[in-house]
Amino acid sequence: MNSVRGLLAASVISVQNSCFIYPACQKCFSRLILDSRRFNCLKCGCTGEAKDASYRYRLSLKIADTTDLFDITVFGSCLDPFFGVTAENLQR
Repeated sequence: MNSVRGLLAASVISVQNSCFIYPACQKCFSRLILDSRRFNCLKCGCTGEAKDASYRYRLSLKIADTTDLFDITVFGSCLDPFFGVTAENLQR
């Protein structure tokens, strides 16, 4: 993962997918596998009841500045102010 940070003035060209919330492991934030009653994290092995699964935002965007196109993905609670509600509450 690149550790370089900077400020980019750009415009959103498109939202790359329509699924912008996902069931997330509370330990490692990976996507959970859900069935009707249980969840399972393939990365860390965490399991539990499906009704107790937590949700996170994952917003993939195509953006452009004056010279380049970029694909970016924004995760987590930093999107709460944008949507006005947590991913957990939006899922409900």
